[in-house]
Amino acid sequence: MKGVRAAAAILVVALVWGCNWPVLKMGVAELAPLTFRTVTLPFAALVMLLVAKLRGDDILIPREFWPRLLALSFFNIALWNGFVLFGVQQLPAGRSAILAYTMPVWATGIAALVLHETVSPRKLVGLVLGAAGMAVLLGEQIVAVRRAPYGALLIIIAAISWAYGTVLLRKWRPTIPQNALSGWMLLLGWIPLAIAAPFFDPQPLVAEFAQLSARGWFSVVYNIFLAGTLANLAWFMMARTMPVAVSSLSSLPVPIVGVISGMILLGERPGLQEWVALGLVLAALFTVLFDPRRNAAARRR
Repeated sequence: MKGVRAAAAILVVALVWGCNWPVLKMGVAELAPLTFRTVTLPFAALVMLLVAKLRGDDILIPREFWPRLLALSFFNIALWNGFVLFGVQQLPAGRSAILAYTMPVWATGIAALVLHETVSPRKLVGLVLGAAGMAVLLGEQIVAVRRAPYGALLIIIAAISWAYGTVLLRKWRPTIPQNALSGWMLLLGWIPLAIAAPFFDPQPLVAEFAQLSARGWFSVVYNIFLAGTLANLAWFMMARTMPVAVSSLSSLPVPIVGVISGMILLGERPGLQEWVALGLVLAALFTVLFDPRRNAAARRR
């Protein structure tokens, strides 16, 4: 049952967050980046908290956990969203996804230092295969990245921040129900973005929304209910219950979906490199997640 639940979570994250890269690019083409997130994050947070309440979960946060909750919100939500939104404005959606999902490499290294997690030969092979897949995709795009070095740098900083937040989540192992924890993280991570938004967006919010097209509205709704709520619940469930190397590598299909959905929705044209990378990423997932000895031990128990 745990294996089925993990597979379902991986599928949700891959499809919803992968498709969100071109959807996000459509959104920030019509709304200023921080304004876009200022609008979508609190609604996603409130939906999560409502779900937690309807399930009968306690949504109150113990006083002693607040400092850790603030740190988790800052690294997983505020920094990640802030840097990604400005980066994706300058790069194509598929390439942005590729750079952002260098996160597993950063997370595994940080976990080895912070959590003293052993990087087994099997995990190391998976990391190498996953990194090779991303390198293949990025290789063709070096010229494009050079044209927008700041965009690439912003997204890499976002990836490192998310990696560190994922390691902290695993280190502290909060006992707070998942829906409540995710809702509070989104809500608290929204606050610094909302404070910064007026300084980066001189146009009034009402005026921007009056000009939104159907594509813009679709991007907003998608980021509230799917990317903001459903995929976050699936990701944070994996982040707290799986080893960092495994949960991080489980996100590797996202850039593949991002490239393909960018082709479909925005007309971006992937080539042979994308298909080679897809094979490498799938091999990485198989290497890390399907350990015959671990599965045999689970069946014996």
